[in-house]
Amino acid sequence: MRNFSLFIFFAFGIQALLSKPLPVYTINNMVLPTEMNKQVCISGMKYMDGKLYFASERCPLIIEMDPETSTITKTISIQVPREFEMEGLTSYKNKLYLVSENMAAVYEVDPSTGATKTVETSAPLPPKSKSGDGMEGIAGNSNDNKFYLLRERNEEMTKSQIYTYTIEPGSEDNSFSLKYESMIELPLQTAQWRYSDICYDKENNRLLCLKSFSKGKLRQQYIESVDVDKKGNLLVETLKDVPVENFSQISNQYKDQLYSMNLEGVTVDKDGNIYVVSDNTSGKALCDQPAKEKTILLRLTKN
Repeated sequence: MRNFSLFIFFAFGIQALLSKPLPVYTINNMVLPTEMNKQVCISGMKYMDGKLYFASERCPLIIEMDPETSTITKTISIQVPREFEMEGLTSYKNKLYLVSENMAAVYEVDPSTGATKTVETSAPLPPKSKSGDGMEGIAGNSNDNKFYLLRERNEEMTKSQIYTYTIEPGSEDNSFSLKYESMIELPLQTAQWRYSDICYDKENNRLLCLKSFSKGKLRQQYIESVDVDKKGNLLVETLKDVPVENFSQISNQYKDQLYSMNLEGVTVDKDGNIYVVSDNTSGKALCDQPAKEKTILLRLTKN
């Protein structure tokens, strides 16, 4: 009888753990320096070593900022082809990595010097489609030596795709190439939905995915997660919402305050806070000119 009681106790204990609700995140708007309200058109972001790094979509630079003081500490100039269109930023070990949409490619940047080089991939990245969709995000997983690359939407605009590449060491010190391994698809309800960025959450071993709906003035914003197994593979069947309090409602409120709510970048810091950033211009970015809308940086903290 005692053994049976213990079994019941452990069974209910395990069920309680499994049914434990996910933490809900609340949103705070972080005030940015005025330089971020020029036509910098931020399209990717990464937290690394206590700093936030922002990738500009059409200006050949990466901005380094201290999130505690919201001050820009450095601007990193990068050497890339004129036709680039950066759409994502991540890190692996002590380097930064960008993915370009217009000329689909992955670039490595040394943040201390700005030295830039192309990272070879065993399979070509999907080119930009006629509808304007292409590579949109990148996430490095140093635990399993993987990179995940996000394609915004397929040709039919019915699914987003995430490609997994394995790191293959090169002949030079610290050099590597990316070997294609697999691909998962995330369904989209209509063509107005899209995924705009991804990041690897090391502490929770999951991929965070930034998802949005846009039609006219109406916007809806979501963060979803996909679990990663012990080998670094994405488990598409685990796709679920990350609860964020009033995300879409708050998004529309900031839209009325002349903030751009075209959310383009997501990252997570060492304390588990999630950051989301918007771009703030369309067309050709003029980095020294003011934009019509302000860049917004949101910090999502657990309740």
